[in-house]
Amino acid sequence: MRYILLLTTCILAGITLAQPARYRSPNGISDKKNYDRRALQPYFLSLRGGLTQFYGELNAQAMHGIAGIGIGKSLNKQFAVQLDYNAGRIGGEKREFFNSWFVNEYNSLECLVKWDLSEQFGNKEPGPVHFNVYAGLGQIWFSANAFDLDDNRLLRFTNSTQSARNPFFLRWGPPKGPKGIRKTREGILPLGTSVDYALLEKLKIALEYRFYFVRTDKLDATSGHRLINPEESESYSDTPNDAFSFIAVSMQYYFGKKEKRMPANIVK
Repeated sequence: MRYILLLTTCILAGITLAQPARYRSPNGISDKKNYDRRALQPYFLSLRGGLTQFYGELNAQAMHGIAGIGIGKSLNKQFAVQLDYNAGRIGGEKREFFNSWFVNEYNSLECLVKWDLSEQFGNKEPGPVHFNVYAGLGQIWFSANAFDLDDNRLLRFTNSTQSARNPFFLRWGPPKGPKGIRKTREGILPLGTSVDYALLEKLKIALEYRFYFVRTDKLDATSGHRLINPEESESYSDTPNDAFSFIAVSMQYYFGKKEKRMPANIVK
């Protein structure tokens, strides 16, 4: 998977450097941007696969896989909204003090707003390569286990037969709901960037980098500089929250018809 990502990065970089300065504009003036800012195919589906990276206490890197799907709608050529579902693993280790390694299985649901910088700031009709940034809000469901580096003995975990949910999006409070939850849930703030290349009129390939701020410190089954089990009231500490990211290759398929332009004056 790492070699596929590296190869795709090199190909997209080469395409970016080799692309023509501009496309011929559909408005009939070759060196001017098209005045019609409506997207030709406003809806899109995306599939992605990549590798994750963790930032927290057990931060010696062990990259794991991630896969995801998404659906979205272009509001115009500059902005789009999309809903993504991702599933994957996060991992890492730390010998000093913790002597632990961990693995975290997670699922996330994210609502994103995407901004096409090439369409926004280019004074010519953009070529096949587009640069984008995006941000949004979401929720992550995860279960993490930490093991001893020497004998792989289970040391810490986030979920057990006694686990119950704290109030939704609250740091502290009495547990509610049935015990034995399999996954902890928390809020996330995803930020990212992507480079898209149009292979065909309706098909694009993209290289994505997405970074997540997570509202918890126990993604690695470790909360703070402590060796206790991070459950319930011990789920939060005074140390910074954990974060993670992924780099991925995605395919995007566009469909639908351009929305009709509403007349400026409607005679009743």
